[in-house]
Amino acid sequence: MRNREKLTLTLLCALAYFVIDAPVQMTHVLPSFAGIKNFLPLTLGLFFGAYGVAGCVIGCVASAFLVNLPVPDILREIVCIVIIGLGMFHGWHHTTKSGRISFKTWPDYGRYSVLLARLCLCVWAVYITSSLNAGVSAGLAYFLTGLFIGIPVNILFSSLLYIEPVMPRGKFPLNDADFCLLPDAESLEGANEILEMSAMKRGVKMKRVLEIQSCIEELALRIHKAHPDARISVSVTFGDAISARLHYCGEKYNPFRIDPDEDEIDIMSLKIIKHRAIRASFSNLGGENNVHVVV
Repeated sequence: MRNREKLTLTLLCALAYFVIDAPVQMTHVLPSFAGIKNFLPLTLGLFFGAYGVAGCVIGCVASAFLVNLPVPDILREIVCIVIIGLGMFHGWHHTTKSGRISFKTWPDYGRYSVLLARLCLCVWAVYITSSLNAGVSAGLAYFLTGLFIGIPVNILFSSLLYIEPVMPRGKFPLNDADFCLLPDAESLEGANEILEMSAMKRGVKMKRVLEIQSCIEELALRIHKAHPDARISVSVTFGDAISARLHYCGEKYNPFRIDPDEDEIDIMSLKIIKHRAIRASFSNLGGENNVHVVV
C-alpha cells in the first residue's frame, strides 16, 4: 500500500468517526463512551488495522474538542479504541490461516463473539478504575454495537462489497483462482477450466460459475479490443457473492464505458454485466487498470 493510500484511508476513517460521533456528542443526551460510533473501531480496526485505528483516534479527538470533553474522558476513549481496533485486527488474523475476513459459518461468528467479549473485558478494566458503572456501561456499549451493528457492516464489507483488508505483515489473502488471459481462445478455455475446478472444491453451483465466466469473458473481449496485446491478470474469490478482479497495464481504458459508435450487441452484453453485478468498478493507478466485478 502506497503512503498516499495509507493517508487517504486514515483520513476517511477519521471523517467517518467524526461524522457519526460529533452530532451525538453535541446533544449531550448520551455519555461520551456511548453511541453508534462504537462499532467503528471494531470494523475499521478489523479491516484496516493501524490505519483504521489511527483514523478513529483522530475522529475521536476532533469530536471531543468540538464539545469540550474533559481530557481524562478523551484519553479513556482513545485507549479503548486502540484496544478494540488493534485487538480485533491481530486477534482475528492470528486465528485464521487464509487471512480472509468471512462470516459464512457459525465458527466465524463464534470467533468474532469470543474475541469481542475478551476485548470488552479490557474496556471494562480501563473504565472501572474511575467508575464501576461507567465500566459496565462502556463494555456493554461496545459489545452490543459490535454484535448488532458491527456484524451486519462486517458482512457487507467482506461478502458484498469485497473491500480488500489490510493484512498483517507476512500474511497474504488467498484467492480461489488466479490466471492470465491473452487474446486467444485457448487462454479463455484454460481459465474456464480453472474456475470450474476451483468452484467444485468450494461447492459453488455451476449456475453461479457460468455467471462469473460470462462476465470475465465479456470484459476480456472489450479490453483486448482496446489493447490487443494486453495480458490480463485475473483473481477470483468465491464467497456469499463471487468477486473477480482484473488487472492490465497500458493506457487508461474503462471497459464499462459505452462508446457512441459501438455495436448494439456489444452494448447489450455490457448492460447484462451491469444488471447482474452487485458491484462493478474501475480505477487506474500508476499506469495499471483495475476492474472489480462482484456477482
